[in-house]
Amino acid sequence: MDAIKKIGTFIVEESYHLAEKMNEDLDKDFVRSSVKEEEIIELNQWRAEFIKHLGEAVRTNSPQSVWDEAEEWARLSGEAAVSRGVHLDDAMTTLTSWRTVIWTAIKENLEEIALSPEQVIDISLIMNPIIDHAGQVFSLAYVKNYQESIKKSQSTVLEYSVPVVGLSNDVAILPLIGELDDERAKILKEVALHKCLELRNSTLILDLSGVPMVDTMVANELSQVIDSLKLIGVNTVLTGLRPEIAQAVVEIGIKFEGMTIKKNLKSAIEELQNKHSF
Repeated sequence: MDAIKKIGTFIVEESYHLAEKMNEDLDKDFVRSSVKEEEIIELNQWRAEFIKHLGEAVRTNSPQSVWDEAEEWARLSGEAAVSRGVHLDDAMTTLTSWRTVIWTAIKENLEEIALSPEQVIDISLIMNPIIDHAGQVFSLAYVKNYQESIKKSQSTVLEYSVPVVGLSNDVAILPLIGELDDERAKILKEVALHKCLELRNSTLILDLSGVPMVDTMVANELSQVIDSLKLIGVNTVLTGLRPEIAQAVVEIGIKFEGMTIKKNLKSAIEELQNKHSF
């Protein structure tokens, strides 16, 4: 067995021990701040898996032999880092630890194996592209997953900003407060339809008294909300339409046909009380 193959076999066989060394010595500050004590063994096993990939690549003298597996490992690691709340810059500081722990082990434990300068370079040329590519894949997966997580959180917040409240078996109210942008208007359509189907109400009071302005796109979305509600048998009563908003809507050319418009929420509720018991 030549020297390079012996090195590769050694890395594979010592993978778990090398992972422990990384976590206990090289990356101890990162581990203490990001990993619970009961998760250390799992982290050792996870890191050992990547070290095995590096060792196998050296043993076979082929980075391509483990390329796909190492890439998948890095992608899953990036996603896991986001779910655990690990900061990207903190995670990336550990990138050099892979090289350090392996070369230190080679220096300390395999002095009897004579490596020529050319063989040292060959081993580096096998491991470095895998480690560098894994770092890139990790970063891309982290950023993508983080953006998706932020988007999901924003959607959740937006859903809470569109509260549909049942006043009776037949009437529900949706009071809107604050800026009504395009994204929130889309959430409004989804939530209003879903909630009205759930409540089985026949009338929805859509109160805009807390909305400062409505642009063209949002006005169109509101019109679609009203049309969609009509299709499931829900009549919309629009209240709190500010003069400037009403003027803007008229100028845009949008007509809220087939619905009731009331000056304010109080007058809408009083009229509906005469028709429904609540």
